[in-house]
Amino acid sequence: MTPEDFGKIVRERRKQEGLSQEELADRVGISRNYLSQIERVQATNLSWQVMERLSAVLGLQADQDTTTLPPGLPEFAEAASLPPDDVLMLARLKYRGQQPTTPEKWELLYKVIKMAVED
Repeated sequence: MTPEDFGKIVRERRKQEGLSQEELADRVGISRNYLSQIERVQATNLSWQVMERLSAVLGLQADQDTTTLPPGLPEFAEAASLPPDDVLMLARLKYRGQQPTTPEKWELLYKVIKMAVED
């Protein structure tokens, strides 16, 4: 899903739910201004955490079709028995527009993320 698609879906779903930008922003833990930027596709560096929180609050289901996952990720995800949410988080990550391409590199990235967020 492109950022443009995501912003449009967020706006449509927010309106369907009868939420103001302020209400949704409060529930997600972001500013109303930032939510407005997301909806207008003007937000830069939209993090996967914010996307996940918006998706969760609005009840959006991310596309979990493995045919759209980056190369190497389906193999790593299956071998490591990753939860679907972790697979989606990894699939959305890019560094300077690039992603890992082998199961081994996905595993390394996943381990680094786990180390960084665990207490």
